[in-house]
Amino acid sequence: MRTPILLILTAVSGLAHAAIMLDDFSTGNVSQTINAGTSLGFQTGSMVGGDRYALTGVQSNPFGLEIQTDIAGGSYSLSSQGQVNGFGEIGYGFASSGSGTTNQNLNLNLSTENAFKFNFESSDAPGSLIVSVRSSSSNGGNYATVTKSIPGNQVNTPFMMTVGFNEFSGINFNDIDQMVVRFDTGASGDLTLTSLEAVPEPGTMIALGLGAAMAARKRRKA
Repeated sequence: MRTPILLILTAVSGLAHAAIMLDDFSTGNVSQTINAGTSLGFQTGSMVGGDRYALTGVQSNPFGLEIQTDIAGGSYSLSSQGQVNGFGEIGYGFASSGSGTTNQNLNLNLSTENAFKFNFESSDAPGSLIVSVRSSSSNGGNYATVTKSIPGNQVNTPFMMTVGFNEFSGINFNDIDQMVVRFDTGASGDLTLTSLEAVPEPGTMIALGLGAAMAARKRRKA
């Protein structure tokens, strides 16, 4: 029986759609609440590399209120009280050096992926997403950084943001050693993130699926 090309394409394309989950925040629970300075902690779990750091910082705080980071139950939440201008940061490929961090290479191969995908659950105010990656094999250990604008007015309204690998200068995505993600919420901002993934480009996935489907048809005819 000849298998219809549409079924072959659907099956193969489904395999090509596989993404790499970097962190779904299901493990490595942490809660940080501060009104000045920074708070740094390390967590272990199922995230990429087996551990992450979480950093919370205050940039300005005219009324002495608080900013809080919570990682638990499948989400990362950053919540700022009135007029607290702060940030949250998560890093992968690091170990504790006592008062700070030291490099602990991920050796992460993302050669079959094309972008980082951030799945947000909520964002009440505009902010910034700042993504930095380092590959010592291609850029001498320097970080390349991309900044994107996080939309506001998305309270309890899920949305997705992507950062393409082609937006990073001089990075070899066959060997990623460190990754740092920073969320700058601005004054009084709150956001919730449910997962961070590395995903293939849709066009690449379709091409891979079509190519495999055509090859399968040729083998059957032979």
